[in-house]
Amino acid sequence: MSDGLSIGWSGEQQKGAQRLYQGVLGFNMFLHIVVGLSCLFAPQWVAQVTNLPQPIPDGWTRGWGATLMLVTALYVPGLLNPVHKRAPNIIGIMGRVWMGTVWVFCGGGFLTFAIFDYTWALILAFFYVRLFRATVMTRP
Repeated sequence: MSDGLSIGWSGEQQKGAQRLYQGVLGFNMFLHIVVGLSCLFAPQWVAQVTNLPQPIPDGWTRGWGATLMLVTALYVPGLLNPVHKRAPNIIGIMGRVWMGTVWVFCGGGFLTFAIFDYTWALILAFFYVRLFRATVMTRP
Protein backbone atom coordinates (compact mmCIF):
# COMPACT_ATOMS: atom_id res chain seq x y z
CA MET A 1 0.00 0.00 0.00
CA SER A 2 1.38 3.42 -0.90
CA ASP A 3 1.69 6.35 1.47
CA GLY A 4 -0.87 8.26 -0.59
CA LEU A 5 -3.56 5.78 0.39
CA SER A 6 -2.82 5.58 4.11
CA ILE A 7 -5.01 7.32 6.68
CA GLY A 8 -1.95 8.72 8.48
CA TRP A 9 -0.69 10.42 5.34
CA SER A 10 -4.16 11.85 4.65
CA GLY A 11 -4.42 13.00 8.26
CA GLU A 12 -1.19 14.97 7.92
CA GLN A 13 -2.45 16.56 4.71
CA GLN A 14 -5.69 17.49 6.46
CA LYS A 15 -3.82 19.11 9.36
CA GLY A 16 -1.63 21.04 6.93
CA ALA A 17 -4.66 22.22 4.94
CA GLN A 18 -6.36 23.26 8.17
CA ARG A 19 -3.35 25.26 9.38
CA LEU A 20 -3.06 26.94 5.98
CA TYR A 21 -6.76 27.85 5.90
CA GLN A 22 -6.60 29.16 9.46
CA GLY A 23 -3.59 31.31 8.53
CA VAL A 24 -5.28 32.75 5.45
CA LEU A 25 -8.54 33.41 7.31
CA GLY A 26 -6.67 34.88 10.27
CA PHE A 27 -4.81 37.26 7.97
CA ASN A 28 -8.08 38.32 6.32
CA MET A 29 -9.63 38.87 9.74
CA PHE A 30 -6.62 41.01 10.70
CA LEU A 31 -7.16 43.10 7.56
CA HIS A 32 -10.83 43.53 8.49
CA ILE A 33 -9.83 44.77 11.94
CA VAL A 34 -7.36 47.24 10.38
CA VAL A 35 -10.04 48.53 7.98
CA GLY A 36 -12.61 48.68 10.79
CA LEU A 37 -10.28 50.62 13.09
CA SER A 38 -9.37 52.94 10.22
CA CYS A 39 -13.05 53.65 9.60
CA LEU A 40 -13.60 54.25 13.30
CA PHE A 41 -10.65 56.54 13.93
CA ALA A 42 -9.73 57.97 10.51
CA PRO A 43 -12.86 58.04 8.31
CA GLN A 44 -11.58 60.96 6.24
CA TRP A 45 -8.34 59.07 5.48
CA VAL A 46 -10.33 55.98 4.38
CA ALA A 47 -12.40 58.17 2.05
CA GLN A 48 -9.25 59.73 0.60
CA VAL A 49 -7.49 56.38 0.05
CA THR A 50 -10.55 54.82 -1.64
CA ASN A 51 -11.28 57.93 -3.71
CA LEU A 52 -14.64 58.52 -2.03
CA PRO A 53 -16.14 61.88 -1.06
CA GLN A 54 -15.38 62.99 2.47
CA PRO A 55 -17.98 61.44 4.80
CA ILE A 56 -20.19 64.20 6.17
CA PRO A 57 -21.30 63.35 8.76
CA ASP A 58 -18.66 60.70 9.39
CA GLY A 59 -20.88 58.69 11.73
CA TRP A 60 -21.92 56.23 9.03
CA THR A 61 -18.26 55.43 8.27
CA ARG A 62 -17.50 54.89 11.94
CA GLY A 63 -20.63 52.74 12.31
CA TRP A 64 -19.63 50.64 9.29
CA GLY A 65 -16.14 50.16 10.75
CA ALA A 66 -17.59 49.02 14.07
CA THR A 67 -20.00 46.67 12.28
CA LEU A 68 -17.14 45.21 10.22
CA MET A 69 -15.24 44.48 13.43
CA LEU A 70 -18.32 42.87 15.02
CA VAL A 71 -18.93 40.66 11.99
CA THR A 72 -15.24 39.71 11.99
CA ALA A 73 -15.56 38.58 15.61
CA LEU A 74 -18.36 36.22 14.53
CA TYR A 75 -15.81 34.34 12.37
CA VAL A 76 -13.73 33.32 15.42
CA PRO A 77 -15.41 29.89 15.92
CA GLY A 78 -14.78 29.10 12.24
CA LEU A 79 -11.17 30.19 12.63
CA LEU A 80 -10.55 28.08 15.71
CA ASN A 81 -12.22 24.93 14.40
CA PRO A 82 -12.96 25.20 10.67
CA VAL A 83 -13.70 21.49 10.25
CA HIS A 84 -16.48 21.27 12.84
CA LYS A 85 -17.68 24.90 12.75
CA ARG A 86 -18.46 25.12 9.05
CA ALA A 87 -21.31 27.63 9.14
CA PRO A 88 -19.20 30.73 9.97
CA ASN A 89 -16.81 29.85 7.15
CA ILE A 90 -19.46 29.21 4.52
CA ILE A 91 -21.54 32.21 5.57
CA GLY A 92 -18.37 34.33 5.62
CA ILE A 93 -17.45 33.34 2.06
CA MET A 94 -20.98 33.94 0.78
CA GLY A 95 -21.15 37.19 2.75
CA ARG A 96 -18.04 38.46 1.02
CA VAL A 97 -19.63 37.72 -2.36
CA TRP A 98 -22.80 39.50 -1.24
CA MET A 99 -20.91 42.56 0.00
CA GLY A 100 -18.80 42.63 -3.17
CA THR A 101 -22.03 42.78 -5.16
CA VAL A 102 -23.40 45.57 -2.96
CA TRP A 103 -20.18 47.57 -3.44
CA VAL A 104 -20.37 47.10 -7.22
CA PHE A 105 -23.86 48.62 -7.24
CA CYS A 106 -22.61 51.53 -5.11
CA GLY A 107 -19.92 52.17 -7.75
CA GLY A 108 -17.20 54.78 -7.65
CA GLY A 109 -14.61 54.36 -4.91
CA PHE A 110 -16.64 51.51 -3.48
CA LEU A 111 -15.27 49.32 -6.28
CA THR A 112 -12.09 49.06 -4.18
CA PHE A 113 -14.16 47.37 -1.47
CA ALA A 114 -15.83 45.14 -4.08
CA ILE A 115 -12.48 43.93 -5.41
CA PHE A 116 -11.28 43.33 -1.86
CA ASP A 117 -14.35 41.27 -0.93
CA TYR A 118 -14.49 39.29 -4.20
CA THR A 119 -10.79 38.51 -4.04
CA TRP A 120 -10.96 37.29 -0.46
CA ALA A 121 -14.11 35.27 -1.19
CA LEU A 122 -12.23 33.43 -3.94
CA ILE A 123 -9.10 32.91 -1.84
CA LEU A 124 -11.01 31.65 1.19
CA ALA A 125 -13.28 29.43 -0.92
CA PHE A 126 -10.25 27.86 -2.61
CA PHE A 127 -8.52 27.04 0.68
CA TYR A 128 -11.74 25.95 2.39
CA VAL A 129 -12.60 23.52 -0.43
CA ARG A 130 -9.05 22.22 -0.19
CA LEU A 131 -9.49 21.69 3.56
CA PHE A 132 -12.87 20.02 2.97
CA ARG A 133 -11.35 17.59 0.45
CA ALA A 134 -8.45 16.76 2.76
CA THR A 135 -10.90 16.19 5.63
CA VAL A 136 -13.08 13.87 3.54
CA MET A 137 -9.98 11.88 2.59
CA THR A 138 -9.27 11.15 6.28
CA ARG A 139 -12.66 9.51 6.81
CA PRO A 140 -12.52 5.71 6.91
